[in-house]
Amino acid sequence: MTELPHFSYPFRFGGPHAAVTEQDSLDEIADCCAAILLCPLGYRDELPEFGLPPQTFATPAPSRDEVRAALEKWERRAAVLLTQDPPTEDALLARIETLVWVRTEQ
Repeated sequence: MTELPHFSYPFRFGGPHAAVTEQDSLDEIADCCAAILLCPLGYRDELPEFGLPPQTFATPAPSRDEVRAALEKWERRAAVLLTQDPPTEDALLARIETLVWVRTEQ
């Protein structure tokens, strides 16, 4: 049983109840980072600058700097390390691996 539960991202059921993670745990911080990276810019009415530009064929994919800036702006509990590994199967794809860990200094 978690002391301060937060819904897991993506929302799902873990048995008869909604899956949860402990507040300020690595899983909860990673869930928040995933929400930032998957939310299109302008999707949230109350925070239109939250997220990343939509990743469609009409717009270029976000750069590593844009990804880093979004994560550092919206999830201050996370320290971010980004590595880029272009996939060999398709030259038009870009894969950015995001490693997240809890900041110890505030």
